[in-house]
Amino acid sequence: MISLGRILKLATIAFVLFVGRPLTAQVSEGWTEVVVIDRACPECSIVLARDWRYQPGDDFSWAEPDFDDSDWPLVLPSLRNAEAIPGGWPGIGWFRRKIRTSEEFGNTLGIHVAQAGASEIYLDGRRVARFGMVSTDPEEEKPSLPQYVSTITLEPGIDHLLAVRYSNVTGHVFQRDFQGFEVTVGEMQGLSASRFKLVRQYTTVMATALGVFGAFTVLHLLLFAFQPKGTENLFLAILNGSMVGMLLAELQMGSISDLAKVLVYYKWFLTGVVAMGMSALLVEHRVFKQRLSPTFYVLAAAAIGILFWIWSRPAFGGNVPTAIFIAAVYLVTLWWAILALVDRQPDAWVIGLGFLIVTLCVFAILLRQAGWIEIPHGLTAILGVGSLALSFSVYLTRRIANTNRELESRLQQIDALTAQTIDQERRVAREEADRRLLEADNQRKTAELEEARQLQLAMLPKQVPQLQSFHIAVHMSTANEVGGDYYDFHTNGSGSCTLVMGDATGHGLHAGMVVGVAKSLFQTCGREANLAGALGRIGEGLSSMHRRQASMAMLLARLDGRHVQLASAGMPPVLVWRQVDGSVEEVMLPSVPLATLADVRFKETEFDLREGDSVLLMTDGLAEVANPDGDLLGYERATRFFAQVAGLEPEQAIKRMLELAADYNEGTPLQDDMTLMILKARS
Repeated sequence: MISLGRILKLATIAFVLFVGRPLTAQVSEGWTEVVVIDRACPECSIVLARDWRYQPGDDFSWAEPDFDDSDWPLVLPSLRNAEAIPGGWPGIGWFRRKIRTSEEFGNTLGIHVAQAGASEIYLDGRRVARFGMVSTDPEEEKPSLPQYVSTITLEPGIDHLLAVRYSNVTGHVFQRDFQGFEVTVGEMQGLSASRFKLVRQYTTVMATALGVFGAFTVLHLLLFAFQPKGTENLFLAILNGSMVGMLLAELQMGSISDLAKVLVYYKWFLTGVVAMGMSALLVEHRVFKQRLSPTFYVLAAAAIGILFWIWSRPAFGGNVPTAIFIAAVYLVTLWWAILALVDRQPDAWVIGLGFLIVTLCVFAILLRQAGWIEIPHGLTAILGVGSLALSFSVYLTRRIANTNRELESRLQQIDALTAQTIDQERRVAREEADRRLLEADNQRKTAELEEARQLQLAMLPKQVPQLQSFHIAVHMSTANEVGGDYYDFHTNGSGSCTLVMGDATGHGLHAGMVVGVAKSLFQTCGREANLAGALGRIGEGLSSMHRRQASMAMLLARLDGRHVQLASAGMPPVLVWRQVDGSVEEVMLPSVPLATLADVRFKETEFDLREGDSVLLMTDGLAEVANPDGDLLGYERATRFFAQVAGLEPEQAIKRMLELAADYNEGTPLQDDMTLMILKARS
């Protein structure tokens, strides 16, 4: 980022940077009243930066050489801490310094003023130069940045009074560490040569940079025009174009003296800095195919705020917030590049290297502005931005080259495949015929499975019975098109209800056939008073099919008021939740599934419920829900799940249990059919 002090003192700095040595001045350590300039170094210059007599206010008699200024305090005319100088700084004041040239030096002295306001230069009471318009009225004062070297004539060997009438009533416009002026004197030819050398070198560097970044801008604009989907080229053109705009703005700031115009170009310069940072973020986002993160939107909002502040203030400003913004931007871009390296994105190291260099350059410039290190500002900025633009261009070039190599490899593969085309065409004809036969067979089987599924669904009750003493809800999930789980209800006129829940061995079409048989048997035997006996007769019916794997786990329950009778054949335990203490009782009737062993006697049990108690009937599908690691949910977790939701209404309780099971399996397909039924005792 450009230093405002560099803008304000551009010409004078040249005399120090490019000449490099001060004039020999016959001054002792500490203060001396007269500065003597000899001819020991005709190509050197000296900055009269200290030991000026100062008086606040405005009185033209103070320009006279015979005026007694012995009681005036000695100050630094740069006014780097204007509030602390003796007498204060009311916005206008006079500064006096005595100089003398040796006989060898001659009578012509070159003088240049770097200032943050307006000044008039007096030699022995006569005005010899004016830079801007000195005034105590902010409307009349015209600050100026002198761009040329003035000549004054004085008699060698005698003391001359150099007085400066200086005003800066609009001092808030400039940075706080330079509110005043600095005078550089030297041999006219040497000063002019130094300035010419500065202009030549500065113009050469700037023209080269403008040519490079302008070429990059045009190149990426053309690439974007030829391939509009490649928006990274558009953002790269904006990045390079922003640098071009910054360089043009800096050129203008260094070539004009009207501070009002300098301020406008300064604002355009900072605008280019912000635009370059945002375009760098967009380029990296597009190249690495990342989603715009909240960090990007925060930085975008900060950029808008900084630009609004810069353009709304009638003053130089924005260096600090812009510096913080740019530091944050390039830290974020460097972090994104590191993440791309970790993700092993192709050629991410090229982008990472570019952002590493530009980030180091940005922080080097910030440290320079803080006064901690000394580096050439312009070259550092150009190096940083140039390395970034170059890295992106190299990245895109390598990507294009890799794409061309990949296309060439694909063409070679196509040539190899073309040699096999004739043989493949013969096989394709045969495979097409086989495919159509297989497709027709699959369609037939799919249709049969769909018919079987519809038949099975038709065998399930259309709705659960509405009982005076119980609220019932049920849910079934199948692992295949046709499931092996089954449930049904049978009510009678007395208000009691017999329900059945079954789980056929296996699943799919075979299990669906077993379910169909079991439904018929339940309709026949479900009305019997003895539930264990009814289970035995259903088992005999399944055994009469004389088919392997025609077995089925089954549970019969009869609800009469709040009294529950149970009989089970190989089914999971029944869970009973007691509202009074929140406990869960496990009702287990150990036995084998129906049609597995002959002459099996099944057991019955019964219990009573109170208002608010709940009962969970389930097949083993819930316990066999598996997570991605293959661990089963199990009956212990199922019991905990039921305890959490048993106080809800049955439909809500089942929905919540399904959600808990889904959280556990994380999308893993069901290994078995799953049926849940919850009975909740009413008042």
